[in-house]
Amino acid sequence: MPSPYEMSSVLIAGPKSIQESVIKELHDLKVLHIVDYSRSEHADIGTPLESAPKLSETLVKVRSLMSALSIKKEAAKFDLKKGMLEIDSNVKKISEELNSNLEEIKRIESSLSKNDSVKKELELLEDISINLENFTNYKSLACFTGFVRGKNGAAGLRGQISKLTENFMLLGAAGNNGNFIVLFIDAKNKDDASSVLQKNGFSQVAFANLGGLKGNAASNLKKIEAETESLQKQKEKLQSDISGLGKQYRDFLIASELFLSSQLEKAEAPLKFASTSTSFLIKGWIPSADLHKSIDNLNKAAKGKLFIEFEPAKKNSKAPVKLKHSNVVRPFEFFMNLYSMPAYGEIDPTFFIFLTFPIFFGIMLGDVGYGLTSLILFFVLKKMMPKAKGFFNVLILASAVSMVFGFIFGEFFGFEFMHPLISREKEMFKMLYIVLGIGVIHVNIGLIVGFINVYRRHGLMMAIYEKASWIVLEIGVAMLALSLMQIISISWWIGAVFLAASVLMLFKGEGVKGIMELPSIFTNILSYARLMAIGLASVVLAVIINDSSKEMIHKGGIFVLIGVLVLIIGHIINIMLGLLGSFLHSLRLHYVEFFSKFFSGGGKKYQPFGMRDEE
Repeated sequence: MPSPYEMSSVLIAGPKSIQESVIKELHDLKVLHIVDYSRSEHADIGTPLESAPKLSETLVKVRSLMSALSIKKEAAKFDLKKGMLEIDSNVKKISEELNSNLEEIKRIESSLSKNDSVKKELELLEDISINLENFTNYKSLACFTGFVRGKNGAAGLRGQISKLTENFMLLGAAGNNGNFIVLFIDAKNKDDASSVLQKNGFSQVAFANLGGLKGNAASNLKKIEAETESLQKQKEKLQSDISGLGKQYRDFLIASELFLSSQLEKAEAPLKFASTSTSFLIKGWIPSADLHKSIDNLNKAAKGKLFIEFEPAKKNSKAPVKLKHSNVVRPFEFFMNLYSMPAYGEIDPTFFIFLTFPIFFGIMLGDVGYGLTSLILFFVLKKMMPKAKGFFNVLILASAVSMVFGFIFGEFFGFEFMHPLISREKEMFKMLYIVLGIGVIHVNIGLIVGFINVYRRHGLMMAIYEKASWIVLEIGVAMLALSLMQIISISWWIGAVFLAASVLMLFKGEGVKGIMELPSIFTNILSYARLMAIGLASVVLAVIINDSSKEMIHKGGIFVLIGVLVLIIGHIINIMLGLLGSFLHSLRLHYVEFFSKFFSGGGKKYQPFGMRDEE
């Protein structure tokens, strides 16, 4: 049965004088999963190495530069020959150049914002021929600028204002600003003029950005537009320079971030150690296969000054979990990372998911055309998103299995292109019996795995009570049903005895909880009917799409185009629904129906000191 790697607990102690050498060696070995030390009366938590503050500060600067220059953490080739000296020098140079460009862009954006405000005010006065310097405070004149209601604008107001005084000048804009007016009037008539304007729905506009401008609005508008265009070109040039800066120093910054992260991890490692004034202590886990080689390397690095104690992990220990799979199975670890890691010593379900997930997916999608389309789609996405390579490998395999089942069902985009071994559309009950049979097998595999898990932890009798009792229950129910239906020639009470025995075993193993969960085994098995139902829904929808399209095409004319669109769009939607449904329901059958029979989970993932996430 597939299980994670065996682990050994390790205790490493030594004098402070060799602490840095030991940290460096552990970082290079990449095998020790460090357990964080909690402060106690016997020892304190260690303090970071002297280099930590400087490394942290520089790393923040590098990451800030990467963010500002839109540089992603990707693979890059760059040789940092001078280490920190080279990083400090280049970071300072890049920061100065970047900050200079950013400050200039900030200044330009401020000018553009101001120009935009000025432009909006000038556009209101563009059709009014009056010099801007006339818009100032007068003791003897009052000035009103704003919008009035009505189609006539200034013309409608002129007669009303003339009744107040002959000493006024009323100007109105044409075009889009036809309701905009400028009124100069004798100061003593200000209040009366204001009253008249209010009756005409006057809405005042204050010109706060025209101070210092001379000449009319039209000429100033041309100057502002020319200046704005020039500023935009300057801004684009600076942005181009920043982009060039990012391309020039991309590999250097990525390599620097990687180097600094690694060095800072080493410098801050003592925060996980126990420490006294003269010594340090490290507690952790190492895969048993790497143990002795790792101890030899540590002793060489410490020149024999270390004390190292180790022992194999016990059954119920909290050892971290390092999964053990071939390259073919490894992509399916995605499902364990999505759900939970197995507890240490527990059987790892990844291999079972590898065996059954593509089959469940394939049964539900089950169409040569759909499988081929999804296979091509996932292959292209895999090339576009290399970081998700493992996940797309799972879906590519599932799509290939869908094509296999497509040949079994004789389906190609919903058309029956060959004589099927079994027709999902015409032999529904046969399909139902098959998928329920699959459910019985899958659930009982889970019970057998659960039996082994319980046997390892609690012994044979507890395994029989907790897990074998469910198998006895199924046998009892089957025998009872078959005898009452006179399918088999045995007395019904034999099945009843098995049934009663299973109930007693369950009560012994799981107490009242086990009795209350008696129906769950059958609901779990019935849940596998979704393998038939999801597939049937997909093929029925495909048939409807094909028939609807065929009817349109037979009508001829424009209906041919409509029919083709119905065919293409309909199948695209059906493929998307089929992929989503097949993925989610396959996942559910594993997480709910299968895992519930044996999997406890809750394990902690093995994360060795010095190992990067991408490794």
